[in-house]
Amino acid sequence: MQSLSRLATLLAIGVVLVVVLNVISVARQSAAPPRAYIVVQADVTNAERYAEYAKLSPDIVAKYGGRFLARAGRTVTLEGPPAKSRVVVLEFPSLEKAQQFYSSPEYTAARRLREGAATAQFIAVEGVQ
Repeated sequence: MQSLSRLATLLAIGVVLVVVLNVISVARQSAAPPRAYIVVQADVTNAERYAEYAKLSPDIVAKYGGRFLARAGRTVTLEGPPAKSRVVVLEFPSLEKAQQFYSSPEYTAARRLREGAATAQFIAVEGVQ
């Protein structure tokens, strides 16, 4: 009888530990900042020079935890005037990381290569949780 009672106690402790670990996991996930996105529209005026810039950006994006979600793929304008620009969408772990990427010395140097090769608009937006 005593071993049955001990087994029930151990089982109850195990259940409590599983619940506590799940609560901690959920709390950690909700504490993470929302992801952020940089949306770029670029009008390329010098394809050769722009290609040099485009070679540098993936490593810099990755260094700041970012990744390309779309990079000059096929576009369809669903509303408004037809889009003529090249469209790029980047994802970062947070708005702060997106800003760090854009302001970094590495990307500042890469942007200099883009000068005279394209005009661009970069917009950083925080995602929803």
